[in-house]
Amino acid sequence: MRLDRMDRAALSTAAALIVLTLLVFWRGDRVGVQVVRTVPEAGARFAAAQQGVQLVFSEPMDHSSVEERLRIEPLVSGSVRWSGTMLHWRPAQPLVPGRVYTLTLAAGAHSARGRRLLNDVQVPFRVAPLRVVWLAPADGNANLYVLDLSQADATPVPITNEPFGVYDYAISPDGTRIVYSVNREATNPERDLWLINADGTERALLVRCDNEVCQAPTWSSDGALIAFERRPLIAGAIGRAPGPGRIWIYDVQAQQAAPLFADSQRLGSLPRFAPAERWLAFYDPLQNAVAVLDLLGNAQRLLPSALGDSGAWSSDGRRLLYPDLVALDDGQFVQLLTFDLETETITPTLPLTRANLGSAAWSPLGDWIAFGYQPSPAGGIAGVQVWRARADGSAATPLTQDANYSYGAISWSPDGVWIVAQRFYLPSIEARPEVWLFRADGSERRLLAQNATQPAWMP
Repeated sequence: MRLDRMDRAALSTAAALIVLTLLVFWRGDRVGVQVVRTVPEAGARFAAAQQGVQLVFSEPMDHSSVEERLRIEPLVSGSVRWSGTMLHWRPAQPLVPGRVYTLTLAAGAHSARGRRLLNDVQVPFRVAPLRVVWLAPADGNANLYVLDLSQADATPVPITNEPFGVYDYAISPDGTRIVYSVNREATNPERDLWLINADGTERALLVRCDNEVCQAPTWSSDGALIAFERRPLIAGAIGRAPGPGRIWIYDVQAQQAAPLFADSQRLGSLPRFAPAERWLAFYDPLQNAVAVLDLLGNAQRLLPSALGDSGAWSSDGRRLLYPDLVALDDGQFVQLLTFDLETETITPTLPLTRANLGSAAWSPLGDWIAFGYQPSPAGGIAGVQVWRARADGSAATPLTQDANYSYGAISWSPDGVWIVAQRFYLPSIEARPEVWLFRADGSERRLLAQNATQPAWMP
C-alpha cells in the first residue's frame, strides 16, 4: 500500500509524539517525584509545637513506601495523615519549646505511578518558645502584645498599632499570622478583618465590612480557610447595633470571602474550626443548638444548647466540649458536656454538681481539661475559679480558691505545662482585668499583665 503525502505527514507527527512522550517519561524518571512544599518552610524561624510537619508531593504517592522511610530526630512518636498529595506528620506528644528537630524522608519512596524520590528530603525546624498574646489596655483602644516566656527579663512587645483598637483575634495554626477584628473609627461601630504577621509586619486588610461588624475569626487546621461572624448594623434609638450573625468563610489563597450557607436566613455565631480535618462548630440561635458541620461532606450534627457557646475542640478534633443548662435538684446549672464525633454520643464531662462550669480548654494531648468552676453562693461573692480534671471527669482539682476573683479565657500552653487565664477582682467597680500564668499542677503562678484581656498562646 502506497502512502500519500498526508499519510506520511500523519505518521511522522504520531512518531514525533511517541518520541516526545517517551522523552517526558525518561526525564520524569531522571528527575523523580518531588516534594514541592514543606510546612514549616525552609528557613522558617520557628515551628508550632503541635503543628508537626507537612510534605506536599508533586503527584499522588504510595503511602506505605513513604511512611516506612520517615524518621525524626530526636526520636518522637507520631502519626501520619494523608490528604491528597499532602502528608501531615503530627507528634503524639508536645514537642519541647526551643529544641531543634529534623524530619527526614529517605530516598526510594515512590509515587502511585512508580516514580521514585531520588534524594533524601530533610526538614529541620526549631520549635517556637512559649509565647503568650493578649489585648491591652483593656479599658482603652486595645492592641495585641506578645510576651516570650523563655526570656527571664522579657517585656511585652506590641504586634499591632490600631488607633481605634482591636476587638478580637485568632492565631494561625503554624503561629506565623494573626487575623484580627478592628474597630474602624471611634464613633463608627463598623469592624473590619485584618491580617498581620506574628512579628507585626505585613499588615493587610482582609475583609472590609461596610455597615457591618466582622469578628470571632477562626483558622482551619491547614491555614487555608478563615471562618468568621458577620453581623449587619441595625439602627436603633441610641445608634447602630449589631444584628443577627451569619457565618462567612474566607479562602486565604483565593483571597475571597463568601457566606457559609447560600440561604441568607441561616444564622450562626462564634465559629470554631477543629484542629484536624474540616469540621466547623458554630452556634445556631434558630435551632438553639451547637451545629457541627463537615465542610467536605456537608454532614451536620445539632447539639441542643441554650447558652450560645460553640465549645472547645480537643487537639485531635474528635471531641467537642461545650456548656449547657442542666436541671439538677431544685435548679438549673451550667454543666460541661462532651460530644464524641466517632460515637456521636453526648455525655456529661464531669459528675453533675450544684455549680456552674464553663470556659473550658483541653490540654495538648486531650487527657486533661481546665475549666471555670463557680459554686452556688451561700451568700456574698462567688467568683469563677480555675479547676482542672482528667478528660473522663476524674481527679477534679481547684487551681485557684479566692471567691473575690473571677477567672475566664482559660488556655493551655502548647507543651501542656502551663495554663493562662484572665482574672478580675469582683469587689471593686474600678478593677481592670489581669492576665495570670499558672503551672498546670498548681505549684506556681504569677502575674503577666495588668489591664489586659483575652490571653492566648502562640502555637
